[in-house]
Amino acid sequence: MKIRDWRGQFGDARWWAQAFGFALVAGAGLGVLGPFGSFLNGDVALRVFSWTGNLLAGTVILGLIVPFVTQLALRLGLPRLFGVAAGVLVATGPAAGFSYIFGHWLWPYEIDRVRPIDWFTQALIIEIAMIALWVLIMLARESMRPSPAGAREASKPDLTAPVLCLHMEDHYVRVHRAGGSSLELMTMSDAIARYGAGKGLRAHRSWWVADAAVTGAERDGRNWRLRLSNGQSVPLARASVIEARAKGWIRE
Repeated sequence: MKIRDWRGQFGDARWWAQAFGFALVAGAGLGVLGPFGSFLNGDVALRVFSWTGNLLAGTVILGLIVPFVTQLALRLGLPRLFGVAAGVLVATGPAAGFSYIFGHWLWPYEIDRVRPIDWFTQALIIEIAMIALWVLIMLARESMRPSPAGAREASKPDLTAPVLCLHMEDHYVRVHRAGGSSLELMTMSDAIARYGAGKGLRAHRSWWVADAAVTGAERDGRNWRLRLSNGQSVPLARASVIEARAKGWIRE
């Protein structure tokens, strides 16, 4: 399983910038408040340095492990929420380990008094609280954002019809069926896992097409485009041309 197949936001620089910004702000706030007795450890500047360092590291750990475990759970037919919860638990171990090493470097004598189970519990509480706050902020942003063009369909598509293709539109994925399309708030990787695992091709960074929907291919300058049964024309990334040829879609 390649990284780009399971991390919807792994290569999204904007997502990482937002996540790191959130970690810096939250770390500064926790440094001022000093939870779990950390207000006794030095001045405010040192506490802010400690908390921001821990949250930045936790962001990287969670951002890599949770999506991987979630995608694995989806491939096994397990609920997405189960995958997220399992991913958080798995990520808590290395996050707590980093927190201990970092804290021992800052306060070598005070840290040794804290038991390993306490490190794990505190890291888990902080992760859950930060994830909940992050989700609330993202939901609030989405609710204030105008719906993408065409978000309101003239008629609702038949949701039982086979999926022809998936198209990424900002934070949404448009699911195209024979009778129309609908928008769903998810990553492209999640959409492929839900609707098209093993049944098509990631034709482009923002497109996935079902095998049964492709009727042919045509030249577009130096590139190729796939023709679908619903009349759509989908760009084909150069990295996907070999697989498209293997499927018999391209005949020169």
